[in-house]
Amino acid sequence: MAKTTHLLSDIQIKRWIAKGEPVAKSDGDGLTFTLSASGTAAWVLRFRIGGRRKELTLGSYPDIGLAAAREKARAHRAAIDEGRDPAAEKQERKTRAMAAWTMRDLVDDYREKCLTDASLAPGTRKYREYDLKGVVLPRLGSREVQRITTTDIVSVLIDIRRTWTITRRVKTTLSQLFDHAIALSIVSSNPCAGIKLNALKGNRPPVRKRVMLSEDELRTLLPSIEETIGLENALAFRILLATCVRTAELVKAKKADIDLDREEWWVPDENVKTRTGFLVPLTPTVAGWFRELIELSGGSEYLLPARQERRRRNVGGDTHVAGTTLWAAITRAFGRKEIEIRKFTPHDTRSTAKGHMRSMGVSQEISEVALNHVLKGMDRVYDVRSEIPERREALEKWANFIVACEKGEPSPAATSNVIAFRPAA
Repeated sequence: MAKTTHLLSDIQIKRWIAKGEPVAKSDGDGLTFTLSASGTAAWVLRFRIGGRRKELTLGSYPDIGLAAAREKARAHRAAIDEGRDPAAEKQERKTRAMAAWTMRDLVDDYREKCLTDASLAPGTRKYREYDLKGVVLPRLGSREVQRITTTDIVSVLIDIRRTWTITRRVKTTLSQLFDHAIALSIVSSNPCAGIKLNALKGNRPPVRKRVMLSEDELRTLLPSIEETIGLENALAFRILLATCVRTAELVKAKKADIDLDREEWWVPDENVKTRTGFLVPLTPTVAGWFRELIELSGGSEYLLPARQERRRRNVGGDTHVAGTTLWAAITRAFGRKEIEIRKFTPHDTRSTAKGHMRSMGVSQEISEVALNHVLKGMDRVYDVRSEIPERREALEKWANFIVACEKGEPSPAATSNVIAFRPAA
């Protein structure tokens, strides 16, 4: 019995495209016209080899019209009748082509698929691009991926003559590139595996230890902080200290994400190191600091708008202050000897908050939530609350402590009945 073919017409296809609804219509003998919900139209040949159902994409419509699709399908059916698998042959051709990729080809594919807004924080993307443009492409761009060896990687890491930390970052970028190549079946192993950085650069330099400002230091710092680093910087510092967020998360905050009536601040995905947005409860005290910054921000959409015309001009309009603004203000104050406590950075507000909350009796779990650290184990799986009352209570207790230090009042923690247990030395 002859197979029914040529069931479709150009007029039908144009009507389906105009209507815009997903369809999959057979022209007979396996040739199928498909239209996705996003509006992508394509030709697919469905066939069986050894009892297994397979598909081969012939091309997109209208690049390939109905008559051309039928001609392609006819040629592939002839190959199938001879026992060949056109889908496997197409994949083999693709694999052969990829086997000849240069590092420049690999970088282009990695950029397109992996260096995306959804997968990486802006800072991480920026440094990956630095490594690709400044190291990988100039030194390895024209080389075939399959010909790169561990010796080549070691040579690059030595020749760039960067610091221990930067060299490690470049090695990470190269390793991720080759992991991508493994996933594409271009190579079977990663030439970066087994390279020990201490053999190339010596032992890792000591990591700067985080500072936890003591109560006495906070009582020295906070009363005069506005005169020391300026009103806007002082308000930003208080908010960092009280909310436990990272500097970048506060710097990029938009007023539209702050709800003072509900006493909440939403930190969106794109501003978060972990790429997962979170809700920050604002205690009345902290909400007051936000309100002051909003009044100072004028018509900007940002809580902390750029203060220099040059910065606004460089980005083409309204933007936020630079991520180093608060750090620079604190550094200048130390240089003028106007801060008479141990040196610290804005990021040390997190270790300071963590330590004092633990001393106040706040649990390890809630103090981790307050810092927006990822929970581990079953807590991560099952506790999916966006608003955690225990967190709001802990941040309220912490904010009251900050205010007491600033105003020279007795510490709320000192009058608490909670006794914090400390591990034995």
